[in-house]
Amino acid sequence: MDAHIQVTTAKKKLQLFGTSSVSRSTAAGVERSMAGYSAFAWMLVPVVTLIDVSLARWFATSPLPGDIAKTIRLSEVYSNGAGVLFVVLAILALAPKQRWRVPRLATMAMGASACATITKMFVLRPRPNQLNLQFADANAAWLWRFDWKLEQAALLDSGTRAFPSADMATALALTVGLILIFPRGRYLFAGLAILTMLERMMGNAHFCSDVLGGVAIGLFWCFVCLHPRLLGVVFDPIETQAEARPMNVPQGSLDRAA
Repeated sequence: MDAHIQVTTAKKKLQLFGTSSVSRSTAAGVERSMAGYSAFAWMLVPVVTLIDVSLARWFATSPLPGDIAKTIRLSEVYSNGAGVLFVVLAILALAPKQRWRVPRLATMAMGASACATITKMFVLRPRPNQLNLQFADANAAWLWRFDWKLEQAALLDSGTRAFPSADMATALALTVGLILIFPRGRYLFAGLAILTMLERMMGNAHFCSDVLGGVAIGLFWCFVCLHPRLLGVVFDPIETQAEARPMNVPQGSLDRAA
C-alpha cells in the first residue's frame, strides 16, 4: 500500500515538469478541421494574388529594422530539413515520453515539403526577385503556366517554381504536429510559423499567394496524417500502445517521494 502511494506521488511530481499531449478527442477535432482550413486557404489564393505585387514591392523597398529583420531571417531554419531534424532530436532527448509521436511528426513535416515540391513541378510562376518590382503592375502576379506534361521539369529552374512555398508547407505541418504534442507551446510554435511566412516574403523568394498555397498544402497533409482511415491507420496504433504502457519511475524518484 505504501509503495503504491509512493509511486502515485512520484508520478504527480514528475508530471509537474512534463507536458501533456492533446487528448485523442481533441486531436480528432483538429483532424476534422484540417481539410476545411485547407480548402479555405486554397480559395484565398486568387484573392491574395490581387495584392501580391504591392506586398512584394513593400518588402523590397521598405526594409524592416535590423534586429527584427535578423530575427525573421533566423526563422528560416524552422522550415527546412535541418530544423525538423533538430526538433526531432530535441524531443527524443528532452521529452522521451513523447518519442512515439515523433514518427508522425516527422512524416507531417517532411511529407508536406514533398507534396509542395511535387506541386511545384506542375506550376510555372516567377518569383518576385525575378521581376522588376519597381515597374511591375498587378498583372505581373498572374504570370501562371501549368506544365501538365512536365516538359520543363528537367530544367530545374527554381526562379520559375515559386508556387507553392515548400518551406511554408513544412513549417505549417511541423507547427500543427508540435501543438498536438505540446499544447502549452502553441503560441510559440504559431509565432515561428508566422515568422517563416514573413521570412519567405521579406527575401522576395515568394509572393504572399505562394506562401498561402504552402499553408493549404501543409494543412491538407496534416489531415492525411491525422485521419484514422488514412495515415492514422499507421500511427494511431503505435501511439495508443505506447500510451497504454506503464510508466517506469526511477528508484531515485521513489526515494525522494518517500
